[in-house]
Amino acid sequence: MSEESQELVVIDLPILNPEHIQPQDYLRPIVGATIYAMVFTLPPTLMALVTGLPMARLLSFQFGVATTIVGLLLISAMIHHFVWWHRLKNQGASAFIAFEDLDMPLEQAFELSLGATTQLPKSKIETFEEGQRIQLRVKGNFWVTVDRMVDIKFEKLGENKTRVIVDSAFKLTPVRTFLITKIWGPKWSPIVFRLDVRKNKQMLAQIKDYLRRVPEWNHKYIYGDSFCEFESFDGEKVA
Repeated sequence: MSEESQELVVIDLPILNPEHIQPQDYLRPIVGATIYAMVFTLPPTLMALVTGLPMARLLSFQFGVATTIVGLLLISAMIHHFVWWHRLKNQGASAFIAFEDLDMPLEQAFELSLGATTQLPKSKIETFEEGQRIQLRVKGNFWVTVDRMVDIKFEKLGENKTRVIVDSAFKLTPVRTFLITKIWGPKWSPIVFRLDVRKNKQMLAQIKDYLRRVPEWNHKYIYGDSFCEFESFDGEKVA
């Protein structure tokens, strides 16, 4: 792993550590899948008890369903783990996140990126922290992909040097998000939700293109619920 990638590992993304998942961590999704199987088979189990179905047949049904669900999830966990570990070992942090070092102060990089995100199609700023991060929701095409949440983070490297980091994950329905989180657990969920780095690189390229088109920047971007405007750093409103 390169020195730059090692720097990124310690920011606040523990899944960029190749040792994040250990053999004992497989127990969590197995337990989650078992509980899910029990809940999944509860309605037919109750119905079988009411109708007087033989207990042996009932237990056989429950065991078969539980074994199938746990087996499929275990295979899925092994695939997720291998792909994640293999990419991280070979490409480092850049396998999952995109980053670029800009020759500009942190404040300027943040304001430019904030302005750039308003120009991106099918996107909406969810939240942002001045000079630290922008959280963006990008709507997907129904037949192609689901929505995604994009985290754009900023790291000051020097007086006129700023690193922009783009990281994103799938944005699913509340029900699906709840199920995945509860079944997989906190260590596995970020890996399951993580998007291919290609999407992050596309987002970073769009932001960089905006920065190139607005090279001289001396205005602060004001974001509101119903309007957007610019304000110069001396307080003058700009159309």
